[in-house]
This record gives sequence, C-alpha cells and structure tokens, in this order.
Amino acid sequence: MGLYKVIFLGLVVAGPEEESRLLLGLQNKFKLTPEKAESLLQRVPIVVKKGVSKEEMERYVKAFGEIGGRVRVEEELTTEFTEFPREPELPPRPKSEPKTYTGPMVTCPQCGFEQPEGDECVKCGIVISKFMQYQEMARSLEGQVREISSEEKVSPWESGEGFFWAYMRTTREALFSPTQFFKKVSAGKGYWSPLIYGIISGVIGLGISLLYQWFLFSAFIPPQIHALIPYNLLLTLSLILIPLMVASSIFVGSAITHLCVMIVGGNRNGYQATFRAVSYSYCAHLFDIVPFIGGFIGSVYMIVLIIFGVREGHEISTGKAVLAVLLPFIVMVGLGILAAILLPMFLGGIGLFRGVGV
Repeated sequence: MGLYKVIFLGLVVAGPEEESRLLLGLQNKFKLTPEKAESLLQRVPIVVKKGVSKEEMERYVKAFGEIGGRVRVEEELTTEFTEFPREPELPPRPKSEPKTYTGPMVTCPQCGFEQPEGDECVKCGIVISKFMQYQEMARSLEGQVREISSEEKVSPWESGEGFFWAYMRTTREALFSPTQFFKKVSAGKGYWSPLIYGIISGVIGLGISLLYQWFLFSAFIPPQIHALIPYNLLLTLSLILIPLMVASSIFVGSAITHLCVMIVGGNRNGYQATFRAVSYSYCAHLFDIVPFIGGFIGSVYMIVLIIFGVREGHEISTGKAVLAVLLPFIVMVGLGILAAILLPMFLGGIGLFRGVGV
C-alpha cells in the first residue's frame, strides 16, 4: 500500500478575513497555539505530514479544505533493498576547487535567505513574486480598513471637513440617526467643539424664533411707542446675550444632568461624556424656527436626544438614561404636588381662611 505526504500551500483565496479564518481553524483542528499557527502559515509551502496512508491523507485534505487551506498531496516512493555483493571501491577523484557564484542575488522577503536570483526561495519554498503581491494587497486592505475605522469614530463636526457641510451632516445624523451618531460622539474627546456646535444651533433656533415673535407682536404696538424703542441697542444686546444665554444653559444643563447620572449609578465615563451629549443635543432647538409649535417640539426632542447621548456616552441601559434625564422633572413635579397639599394646610393653620367675626 502506498504512502503519502501532505504539503500545506497556504490560503485558497487571499484576504484578511480568509487568513483569520484559516489561523483560527489551524488552532482549533490541529491544537496549535496562535504563534505556531502564524509561523506555519508564513513558512508555506511546508510538509505537515508524511508517510501516511491514503485514508489519513484524505482526512488531512478534508480538514484543510474546511478552514480555507490549500494542500498538495504527493505519493512517496517505497523501495525494497536487496543485498548485492560489494563492488570494488574506486580510487577517489581529485577534489576540484568550488566555483564562486558571481551572478545577481535575491533576498527572500519572508525568511531573509540570500540566494541566486530566482522566483522560488530554496530555503522556505515560497514563490517570491506571489508573496510580494499578497503583501501589497494586504497593506492596501489594511489602509482601507484603518480609514473606514477612523471615519466611523469621529463625528463630521470634529473631522475638519469644512464648516458648512460638517454642520449640516452632524445635524442630520444627530436628528435622524441618534444612536449611531452618539456612539461616534462618545468616542471623541474635548469640550470646545461640541460647545461651539451647541451655541450655533441654539443661536439659530432661538434667534429666528425671537425675530418672528417680535414681528408678530410688534403689529399690536402703537406707532408712538415704536418710535421710542431703541432698535440698535436691542439688536446689540441680543447678539451678545443670546450666545451667553445658550452657553450658560449648556453648562448648567450638563451639570444637573451629570449629577442625576451619578445619582442613578450610571457615571462611567465622567462629566465630559455628559457635556458632549447635552451640547450636540442642542440641534433640536432648530425646530424653534417653526412658528407656534416649534418650541414645544424642539424641547421634547432635545430631551429624547439627551437620553440617547447619555446612554451611549456612559454605556448604560435605556432605563437608567431615561431616569437620569427625567429626574429633575420628577423632583419638580413631586415638590409641586407636595406644595399643593401642604400650603392649604399651612394657611388654614394660621387662620387665613377663617371668617371675619361680627
């Protein structure tokens, strides 16, 4: 019965995913450590088994095929030796001086062995041209993966791609894809960029809202009073006070929200994560541009965005995020109910509601 040897040739299809699958399969099927599996893949072609039967050889071929490996099978020649009478020894030939090779040399890119120029390494057996092609393809794929990865982890506003389009893309993602957007925001660092974005969004929403409200109510103001109103002074004060009001609102709102996050036990990434979530949620103030109902819609949707931002920024459950954001409103409602109950009792106790004697 003939014997066979199994030669491992590497990947069937070149690619990072196929290489990871092959390495994992080598570890699981052949009980190799990650280092030995990596070394085995780098030394292809290599004989992994020799002197095996046809059945065992077929098992090896099947095992390598299941994990994306390519093998070659060669039949080993078996020779039966028969003892013959010894022939007389010939006199030794005179030794000749070894010839020194002076042609072009090439260095194997895998094992570093220097040899006469050729496409196959005589030491490790790789085909040099194919190895270099695979390395170049792997480097290009690695660059693409790194580029995609870095792009996914940075919000458009902080990517430096330009003011107008960065603001529009950030606003679109925050309003309509809040989960994915706040995941990217939570991976970022810094206070300045989100603060500027929140101020711009608040100034646009509140400024336009105040402007059309002024035109609406000014129609009911008598002309004599119109003449007394210092419009230049009001415009100057608005340009100064609205950005300051929005900035202070961001800082105070972030502090209160973060305090509530600490109370519910969700503080995992510090005050910066809460500040960034609140700042980017101010894009909901753009709804204030819509007359009459825009302010209500913007306020409600900003609370929803803050919940998304706190959840993704601190990596907590939705329930904890909702409780942290709504805790100030719950406390205010509770205090209002308590005041409504105790105030009449207090006023009745001091005789405020007693009748006046005749």
